[in-house]
Amino acid sequence: EILTVPAMKGDVRDLTNTPGTAERDPAWSPDGQRIAWFSDASGEYALHIADQTGTGSPKVINLGTPPSYFYAPRWSPDSSKIAYIDKHMTLWYVDVASGATVRVDADRFETPYIANDASWSPDGKWLAYTKYLPSALRAVFVHSLDRKQSFQVTDGLSDARSPVFDAGGKLLFFTASTNVGPASSWLDMS
Repeated sequence: EILTVPAMKGDVRDLTNTPGTAERDPAWSPDGQRIAWFSDASGEYALHIADQTGTGSPKVINLGTPPSYFYAPRWSPDSSKIAYIDKHMTLWYVDVASGATVRVDADRFETPYIANDASWSPDGKWLAYTKYLPSALRAVFVHSLDRKQSFQVTDGLSDARSPVFDAGGKLLFFTASTNVGPASSWLDMS
């Protein structure tokens, strides 16, 4: 179930009330008006978006064929798009109004540590994310929604993770390690 709990006073709201359905990864829209989550109510996972008050039926967006398993929805700052990843480590975003999905990029290696570290720029025109290089180190990439193209922005000589734009959208902050060693791969046999 997807529940909301008021910060101060009020009742807990059950937004879904669908026993027997798997619902997960709820994410508040930046404007605080809607909540998105993944649900298998139809038999396959789809993105559901509902008013945070719990009124009305959720908008359901089918995320593609063949069906997949999806993770970590991330709203754009203007609440018009949601980035997410699938079980094949592919980064996507969906336009909330039209339901159109766009493939951004796919990771090179699959690991048990499924994480969507995608981050939106303040103007919603760029997505920053990391991806494994052939060296098994991660590099930071940025994807231009206008140009429909991704660019590697770190040199690949360190293991870079968790990119985040500054509030002005001019700088990109991320962590990087030059001594990550054999642990850069999820199967550490050292």
